[in-house]
Amino acid sequence: MDVNSYPAFPAPSGAPSEEEPVTGLFGDLRLELEPLLARFQLSEREVEEILREILLLLVYRWERIDSPEIWLLAACKRACLRRLGRRARVAARS
Repeated sequence: MDVNSYPAFPAPSGAPSEEEPVTGLFGDLRLELEPLLARFQLSEREVEEILREILLLLVYRWERIDSPEIWLLAACKRACLRRLGRRARVAARS
């Protein structure tokens, strides 16, 4: 899958506004998130599910996160690893 084919990322828009810090964060980290997600060779649907899950967690934990950029990258990586583990367990049962 082409790295640039993920529609779930907002287009980069410069610095995040105060009204939309989370959306701005995703835009700012787009260049780091795309290769990370592509490395795991997930389907477009899986990437969208992971990003939705991470977005909800980010909003829920926003006040307790010291570095949202680092947290977001680490959370995406962990979610991808969990998804691959789940995929392997399902394949092993079949």
